[in-house]
Amino acid sequence: MLRLFNTLTRKKEIFRPLGDVVGIYTCGPSVYQYAHIGNFRTFIFEDILVRYLKFKGYKVKRVMNLTDIEDKAISTARKEGKTLRDLTEYYTKIFFEDMKTLNLLPADVFPKATEHVPEMIAIIRKLMENGYAYRGTDGSVYYDVSKFRYWGKLSHLKLKTGKKKIKRDEWGEESAIISDFALWKSYEKEDRDVFWETEFGKGRPGWHIECSAMCTKYLGTRFDMHIGGVDNIFPHHEAVIAQNFGAFSENPSRYWLHSRHLMVDGRKMSKSAGNFYILRDLLDRGYEPMAIKYLLLSVNYRRRLNFTLEGLVEAGKKLEKIQNAIERLKYSNGGDDAEKMARKTLKNFERALDDNLNTGKALKVMEELTDEISRINPDRESSEKTLGTYRVFDSILGLGLFKLS
Repeated sequence: MLRLFNTLTRKKEIFRPLGDVVGIYTCGPSVYQYAHIGNFRTFIFEDILVRYLKFKGYKVKRVMNLTDIEDKAISTARKEGKTLRDLTEYYTKIFFEDMKTLNLLPADVFPKATEHVPEMIAIIRKLMENGYAYRGTDGSVYYDVSKFRYWGKLSHLKLKTGKKKIKRDEWGEESAIISDFALWKSYEKEDRDVFWETEFGKGRPGWHIECSAMCTKYLGTRFDMHIGGVDNIFPHHEAVIAQNFGAFSENPSRYWLHSRHLMVDGRKMSKSAGNFYILRDLLDRGYEPMAIKYLLLSVNYRRRLNFTLEGLVEAGKKLEKIQNAIERLKYSNGGDDAEKMARKTLKNFERALDDNLNTGKALKVMEELTDEISRINPDRESSEKTLGTYRVFDSILGLGLFKLS
């Protein structure tokens, strides 16, 4: 049975869907810049999860939002002399191209934040009516976290209070209580033409309310999984839980899944350190996209992965070895029986993925089968069945194993 680590409960739990269709909400990219390979580690993990659920017979509805309005996007558009829409549409197009390059399945719905402001206003209205939100002296609307008794349960952080107003540089949110956050931001001249006229005045939404509105619209007030990187746990996912509880009296998701950070050459990836990679950087250097994907899958999503160019070369060699073994199987007509070995490998492969989607172990299982195939000369019938096993692997991993066909 599939077991997944639930960040909310801090333990692996048997996956039990709420209904006939597994509802999954994945926090997508902020489309004002290129998504980097750390982002794609999370997106690849999400893709494998969807593929594996489908392999196990589940119907899945996946929603991946596109954050096309936030402080950094507005600031970037202003600096580049572009409209917010022109900027975000450009990077949205790039993101979809990168998804295709890495052979990632498209989500069933790609909602844009800017197209769901009415839904956000409706939730803010509910929060005001239910006593979870207040209007600040600056005209913005804030969530009052002191009213939410479960604040900090996801992140295991405690509420801090204070009288002095502060400003969070990352989101530009001012509040009377240090942990309060903006639901609706009143208009500032720096926003230029980015605003909506609403019952809460002229302004724009806060970041957190965007996901509450979009996950609720497409998946309802209660669904199966909410997924993102560990950097989403606090404050973003903590805030989404608070908003949905305040508006609908329940945590929106049963399972909360988060992937760990990507390290590069043993250090945290950053532009200042000179180890910041986007997919196109690596492709321009001649690295194969499936080798990049192979490396990003080589360690379980809950463990840190150290990304190196040497590791990328090695991943490419492993992938090529598997592809060559597949080609050999197509024409093998010896006397050895590989069927039993292939069946056992498939069971071990599933066992690895059932254990919290351990892709690193699943790849090793596939590599071991490849090593065994290279030592024998399978007969025609077992070769066909072994090829069927590799097709199952590829349907789940999406690595283009039959590329040489």
